[in-house]
Amino acid sequence: MEKKLIFLHPLEDFAKIFLATFLVFACLLTTDIMTSATFIFITVYFLDGGHVYSTLLEVVGDPVEVKKKYVWIVLLGSFFLNLVIHFFFKNYFFYYIFYFTIYHNMRQGLGVTFLYRLGEKRSAMFIKWSYYLLTIVPFILFHLRPPLNAGKLSEQILKPVDFYNFFSAHSMEIAFKTGIFFYITAIVFIACWLIYHKNFRGFLAMSFFTAVYAYSFLISNNEMKSYALLIFSHAVPYYFLMEKRINVTHKLNFVQKYGWIILLAIFAIGGLIDSYQEDIVFYFEPFDSLAVALLTTPLISHFIFDAILWKRGNERFQVFVTAAA
Repeated sequence: MEKKLIFLHPLEDFAKIFLATFLVFACLLTTDIMTSATFIFITVYFLDGGHVYSTLLEVVGDPVEVKKKYVWIVLLGSFFLNLVIHFFFKNYFFYYIFYFTIYHNMRQGLGVTFLYRLGEKRSAMFIKWSYYLLTIVPFILFHLRPPLNAGKLSEQILKPVDFYNFFSAHSMEIAFKTGIFFYITAIVFIACWLIYHKNFRGFLAMSFFTAVYAYSFLISNNEMKSYALLIFSHAVPYYFLMEKRINVTHKLNFVQKYGWIILLAIFAIGGLIDSYQEDIVFYFEPFDSLAVALLTTPLISHFIFDAILWKRGNERFQVFVTAAA
């Protein structure tokens, strides 16, 4: 089976998809980087807050794509969905954002896994369902753990529905230990299967996302460390994939040529907006629902646009895949 590359060299594929997260993981385990205000700013605002705006470069910043109806349906639909949920169900708005974000993170990880295996069609269904098993189970078990330490943030950001309101601590502990045993068994089985079938790219990608989700949701006791690992494993590959994509699909030549710096600028501007989000919402009171809906539209539309733009049947995605080395 012919193996294709996303970029120009196997090492470049590895570096742009995985290396940054491996380095951050190593720093989290061996240094006190979490005390760095610069690192926290880069993680929370530049990467997390900023990357969601980059999708707009392809849909709103492209003179062909911006004329399509789906673009405005998604943008307006995201705004009104946010507005309705925040206005009528304000106490649940955080959970709406939180679970949608985790779902999006999982889906992108699966997409990255398949892109990294580009041209290799063996065991596609096994890879897909194994990936979901190895990422969903840690997230489910996360609900059975006590809350994480808040780290450096003033408010919790990895805060699932509290099952301790419904079940006893003893029953939660038994369920957690049972789930861990099942999870470890699944990891061993899937790893052996992939090694036996010499599916090494599949093995590397699955090992990567298993490590990210297992550490973030099962091992770490510090919320900021979990958050940083999830963000770096998500936003850094996204930047490089978007850079490659607009380089071959965008209709404006200067965007193709200077896409890398335009994306960095969008990350920075988006991060700056996100850093003032609370102040903006406070300024708009008592119309805070309107402000929240507007400020979270780039986030929710990012989730929906990605589900459209990176789908196998999308015309531009096919151009991106064809341009792979």
